Amino acid sequence: MSTYGTWKSNITLDDVTSESCKVCSAVLDAVTGKLFWDVRKPNGSTVIFSRQDGIDVEWTPDGFSAVSRVHEYGGGAYFAHDGTVYFVNKSDQVLYKQDSPKAKPVAITEDLKDAKLRYANGHLNKTFNKIIVVREDHRKADKEHYCINTIVAIDPTTGEQNILIEGADFYKSVASRGNKLMYVSWDMPNMPWDTTSLSKAELVMKDGKLVCENIMLLQTGNSILQATIPRDDSYLYLCDRQGYYNVWKSGNDSKPHYEIEQESGFPYGWIFGMPGYAFVESKTQVVIGAKKNLLLVDYSSPQNLVQDLTDICTQQNYKFQVFANVLCHGSIVYFIGLGDAAHLPTLAHIDLNTASLTVYNDNSLPENLSRYISHPENICFPSGDGKAYGFYYPPHNPDYEGKKGTKPPLLIKVHGGPTGMTDSSLNLKIQYFTSRGFAVFDLDYRGSSGYGRDFRRKLYKMWGVYDLDDAVNAANYLVNEGHVDADKVAIDGGSAGGFTTMAVMVYRGTFKAGVSYYGVSDLKGLAEHTHKFEARYLDQMIGKLPEDEKVYDERSPITHPERITGAIGFLQGLDDFVVPPPQSDKMFEAAKEKGVPTYYVTFEGEGHGFVKADSIQRSLSSEILFYSKVFKFALADKIENPPIFYNI
Repeated sequence: MSTYGTWKSNITLDDVTSESCKVCSAVLDAVTGKLFWDVRKPNGSTVIFSRQDGIDVEWTPDGFSAVSRVHEYGGGAYFAHDGTVYFVNKSDQVLYKQDSPKAKPVAITEDLKDAKLRYANGHLNKTFNKIIVVREDHRKADKEHYCINTIVAIDPTTGEQNILIEGADFYKSVASRGNKLMYVSWDMPNMPWDTTSLSKAELVMKDGKLVCENIMLLQTGNSILQATIPRDDSYLYLCDRQGYYNVWKSGNDSKPHYEIEQESGFPYGWIFGMPGYAFVESKTQVVIGAKKNLLLVDYSSPQNLVQDLTDICTQQNYKFQVFANVLCHGSIVYFIGLGDAAHLPTLAHIDLNTASLTVYNDNSLPENLSRYISHPENICFPSGDGKAYGFYYPPHNPDYEGKKGTKPPLLIKVHGGPTGMTDSSLNLKIQYFTSRGFAVFDLDYRGSSGYGRDFRRKLYKMWGVYDLDDAVNAANYLVNEGHVDADKVAIDGGSAGGFTTMAVMVYRGTFKAGVSYYGVSDLKGLAEHTHKFEARYLDQMIGKLPEDEKVYDERSPITHPERITGAIGFLQGLDDFVVPPPQSDKMFEAAKEKGVPTYYVTFEGEGHGFVKADSIQRSLSSEILFYSKVFKFALADKIENPPIFYNI
């Protein structure tokens, strides 16, 4: 028997960062139906793959990375048409085309200094031979003016472009077929999960330019995240009108086309791409990727379930809890399966004709690692006037048991957003802790996505209250259930989760230690200096400025650093334009001056979310080393390049 936290594990930092070499999203060639997917490599670059004769072929050459910076969160950085791949390159945000895996990418759009023009969510309309894409124009953006978002048409040969649709603050889910165009738009202060509008237009050539006529508003007043144009005159759209994101069909606005009390689509508006459903072109059927099921539905008549495809996955021991990025070509349904505790996010397809499953990236672990995996328990616990959720991972290591009469330290993990969510997919960052003797609870506080509109909206005006309460109540619940040591309770989180981490360390006394990853310490400063996409986000989450300035001050951790109640560390990317470094700088200096145990590590070349293997490894190793010093146990691992710790 050994002290919790001191266990030696086969799951190493190298194993954790090899996890980052995983599939992120996928698209189909609009002409050939060929599948392409992107993978994030340990060096931080994102590369595009396809499969040729059973072999995975890498398209993206060294020096390129397929990443869009539209809305800063990106997504939708590439598409394929008739064997050619079109992608946005991270460093310059230029749109390139590449005719084969060995071909050199050729720039289509102009290379402007500081990536002034950015693109996302594109496709090639073959009727007019034009690329139709969301453009984010920073050429006139400054402290007084936001960037301008439009839908544009680009000539794939000359790069000449013109605006098709303008006037709204944001656009996404742009689709066209022939001369039909459909798109989703919204205006500040709304976020895409608040209220969006669905519109259509006719594409016509005038004076040598593609333009839009007969623009018509189709739907508004709810959150619509995706729309598609089947071959008939109807259209399908993903909407939360009845409380959950379900698929609706035009002409029936009183009830979802197939109603289920679970969310469809993922991740609920933060990024481009990742469709929640796809229609089967040769039939009147649609495949819906829901939070728990993959469903084949007939869209010619309501509530007509053809087949639950989930069973095909479970028969091959894939227990997915979320089906994302749903695509379809012919009888083949593609998706990314999430939430299986034994597998990393998995790219796969189902053949509707043979009811067979094919997996593209075998993300099961080798036996020498799988023995160390802690399997989560889905827990619902009371909090405030309702309930919150999360996944509890007990400490697990086949080579050790905890000392008799002792309980493990607990790490509460808080997701970002705050309108984000977690899931139970295999996450080696969590397993790094559990295999060393920590218990981990991955929290979905009130306001998280994935549980319906009412639950998501509980955080309106209550960010900095309910998320803190739920973190505290989760810890108390696990202590009261006898799972963990009440004197060794820690918390971490990134972005909005970093805010919750800092705020709970300032305004609550439950946690003995916390680590903020690129977190928000000054809410007013965030509202005044963040990027356009989230510029008015806090109107809903906190209140309007200047009317509610007092609330901003009361909930900001930086307002009362003298109240910090425990050890607190900070990790920050220096190229973060969403939550800039001063948000962490100020809190670190305050913690150091207060005399509490603290440390601060910054990362060159990292933005909002670490992608490089070195950054991920150093952040994780410094965090567990920090806890070992605070909770006074000796790590089994030797930590390379440890940070400077203060007041310990």
